Amino acid sequence: MTEKKEGGIGDFTRQDLRKATKFVEGDYNGINPRSFYRKLKRAVEEIQDPRGFKYQTEGTQAADLSIESEDVGQKTGTVKGRLKADSDWLEVGDGELEYRPYGPHGAASIVAGIVMLVLGISGAGILWTILGLAGVGGGIYGYTRRETDTFPIIQQDVIRVLITGEVSERTTEGEHETRTDIFANMSVVFSGDVFVAVDTGGLEELEWTFRREIVNQVKRWHNQVVESEREELQIEEGFIWQLKGLGDRDVKEHRGVIEGAQSVLIRDAPFEYRVAYTDLLEEQLTPEMQENLRTHETELMAELEELAEDVDVYVEREGLQHTSRLEGSSGDPNPQLNSE
Repeated sequence: MTEKKEGGIGDFTRQDLRKATKFVEGDYNGINPRSFYRKLKRAVEEIQDPRGFKYQTEGTQAADLSIESEDVGQKTGTVKGRLKADSDWLEVGDGELEYRPYGPHGAASIVAGIVMLVLGISGAGILWTILGLAGVGGGIYGYTRRETDTFPIIQQDVIRVLITGEVSERTTEGEHETRTDIFANMSVVFSGDVFVAVDTGGLEELEWTFRREIVNQVKRWHNQVVESEREELQIEEGFIWQLKGLGDRDVKEHRGVIEGAQSVLIRDAPFEYRVAYTDLLEEQLTPEMQENLRTHETELMAELEELAEDVDVYVEREGLQHTSRLEGSSGDPNPQLNSE
């Protein structure tokens, strides 16, 4: 399960990122790690799509970039950093779900018909018997009738970056001053994932009987993903659940249940839960929509490659300037080898 440092983003490893939908690796040498982190964050924030700037980044140098000395007095150490970026949720397609559009009405009609039938048999008159038979027959028809409707599915792109490497501190004696700076040789993994979820924004446009079925289906998917029984949600089904439906039409309540179940699988979830839930929802899409999603994943891979190349160009340019500044002994001294 993903851990989260206080004030920082969730912890993830190189192995975690290699399980992502797409990933790119790169090695960068001879650069100040703090400058590198600032450039990396800025490069992610500058990625655009037709709607404008695409990502909102999460991560700060104070909480998510660690530079530690190996031993007291030594001028070598390690560097480790993380960065995460999320795009907005966008509609990717529709899923299909079978439901009983008149299930609650049919259940109520069956109950009412049975009551009238009992009254008729008990001597209340043939009319009650006829009404009872009609109520039961009509109720059974309504209760057993099934239809199929669609619900919107949305997608989000997530980029995660892991920086690991070695850092060294160098001091150069100049004509007028002594300058100290730090260099790092870093290995960086850029990963990208496409996640999907049920859109709750337009639930009020759906039939309330269909919304109830969506609520139950999201609960079923939730229980398929979670790892322990105590995390599972209670699911009501059958005749009594349909009968209760006459008093269960509140769209806000339906939205709250869906968002609550999905938050455990998406927003506040271990990364493995997000991937498993995404796989389940992708199965609901048509083959054409699934192909569009594959195309989108290819575009995400191109973003990662362009990001890695952009950072590589920066390192080549700034790394040379960095060395030149040290040799020329110009500029202000940099802080010592620590993460503060």
